Amino acid sequence: MDVETQVAAPVTLRWRTPPPSSTDERLIVTDDGLARLEVLKPRSLADTVGIYEGAVEENEVGELVAAGPEVHFDGAVQDARLAAVADAADRVVQRLLASPLAVAQFFARSVGAVPPLPETLALGVLGVGSQPVEFELDLAECVVHFSCSGKAISSTPLPELSDGFVTSEAEGLGGVRQRATIGPGIVGTVCVPLVVPEGANELSVQVIGTWFFPNERRAEDFEARTECQKL
Repeated sequence: MDVETQVAAPVTLRWRTPPPSSTDERLIVTDDGLARLEVLKPRSLADTVGIYEGAVEENEVGELVAAGPEVHFDGAVQDARLAAVADAADRVVQRLLASPLAVAQFFARSVGAVPPLPETLALGVLGVGSQPVEFELDLAECVVHFSCSGKAISSTPLPELSDGFVTSEAEGLGGVRQRATIGPGIVGTVCVPLVVPEGANELSVQVIGTWFFPNERRAEDFEARTECQKL
């Protein structure tokens, strides 16, 4: 992690799990009563990554600092000694999810044949919040997952993308071999040919790349997975 801007904070709480079910979320409470949630590998909203900010009450800070200035939660096995702190943190997190600062929501759709292409996958992203989101895909790591009525069938690498995301007006947004900048309310999509395995009737896309933090010289890995959609 490249960190050149440090935020003074009375407490930092982090949820992490090892691969393959990776989770990486951080709740940072600063001295000025501001809470910041950094979601790089989400616990719940799997298709959405980014930064949320909002106020935190003095009594909430008291609950959050009860276990010390730095707390690490194991997403797979909860430590009973941290149960009260975890409950307090989850209450703050749920509130912050309604206050996006710079958030990206990814989605994927099979859009049928788009001549001259055969069956086509549209991978899209929506910018949410008050600031633009900035990221770059790691194409070698992105994967298309196929399933049948919830049962996994197969996975395949995301086909090579010649260009990045574009708006409906064909404005280039980047995101492939260069940083994407997508403002609030802006939707960008990229289309690639799709070979559907026999028996599959659903798909989702595992999106992996680098996330650039707004107003900071900091970049970290992110991972999201689009909601499963019918073919």
